[in-house]
Amino acid sequence: MEEAWQPEALRNRRLEQLQATMNEYIEKNIALVEGNLPVFYGHVAATLDKTFPGLDDRSYDDFIDAVTFTLLNTTREAPTAELLEKTLRHAMGNRRRRRGRATLDVVVGLKLIDAGNYQQAIEYLARYRNYDGRVNTAIAYCYYTLSRAVNRKQGLGPNELELHAREEMLHLSRSRAPLNRLSIFDRRDARLNLIFRFMLDMAFTWFPGEPGFYRIGILRATYEGDIERRRHLLTHATERFPDDRYFLAEAFNTHLELRDGSGAAAIVKQMMQQYPDDHEPLYFGLKLAILGAQPRSYTSFRKLAIIKQFPRNLLLMLDAVLEVMCNHKAESYLCFEEAKKVTPGRNHYITALDYILRDFVEGDEDRSKRARSTFFTSVDQYCTHVLKIRME
Repeated sequence: MEEAWQPEALRNRRLEQLQATMNEYIEKNIALVEGNLPVFYGHVAATLDKTFPGLDDRSYDDFIDAVTFTLLNTTREAPTAELLEKTLRHAMGNRRRRRGRATLDVVVGLKLIDAGNYQQAIEYLARYRNYDGRVNTAIAYCYYTLSRAVNRKQGLGPNELELHAREEMLHLSRSRAPLNRLSIFDRRDARLNLIFRFMLDMAFTWFPGEPGFYRIGILRATYEGDIERRRHLLTHATERFPDDRYFLAEAFNTHLELRDGSGAAAIVKQMMQQYPDDHEPLYFGLKLAILGAQPRSYTSFRKLAIIKQFPRNLLLMLDAVLEVMCNHKAESYLCFEEAKKVTPGRNHYITALDYILRDFVEGDEDRSKRARSTFFTSVDQYCTHVLKIRME
């Protein structure tokens, strides 16, 4: 009998609940599971088939990978290479797809690192260099740890193994490899993320003039929602690379998230000194004035924007946003009517904004508050797109 359709969100919730049940079973019965791997994986597969008969292949395999991850992290003793291979073989045998084993191989590679078997760990991890940049740092970590053992014996400076570690990190900084493809390691305290941060700190010391490492660290901190680490990295990045537009823009937005108006204003001032003819710092100044509901500051930036030939349609739209943020309902609609007259070829967008603005003007208190936030966010994204302000 075919499974009745259900929203993906509900299905994912049920998968999470089943995953939690499996994790609990593994933790309570680890000896039994280790001694009967074929039976255990057969039970997992049968449960999945029965509970989710229409489950797509990717979700099915991700579930098997997650169970294996829990199993290998619950073993009673440090697993031998033979046990790791045996577990991997049974896991792969129960996946629907025989390809795409990156998650499992990286899990095994990390367990080999924990067991001190660095050379074999490199063999597993090297297959996925640049698949997820965090794997590159794990390879570098293996070389670096091996080099420390050699240096303790010889008392020398950087040896060939450490040079391999440095080369891995330098390659990562220039490869622009993604940093979030292995979602099973998304937890901030996951072993792979701890290695990533350790090796990134080493790279800052080895290559102080390489901005790519700060970009990587900031991007990963953004994925993890770690705004304090992001702020820490940006503080050092803007000091070391004061004319880097990416770091300045990221620092501005981070100050806004932290509700640090004075810090954001300092970045705007620095950007205007570095890029006096660009529209980006002017927009950031206008945006900061709007968020602070400061008409005087907004007027100052607006006058300068006119001199610098800032797009008129954006200025008129931002006038409406300022009135919205100041809770001036009648004035906001008048400003928006002016913006509509000069906005080219975006009728569908203007129509959507019109409905949002009407909610702000005519809605009850809660509806008006939500519309106010939505109006600001929408126009902000539109201006960022038109001005080609690149945000990673």
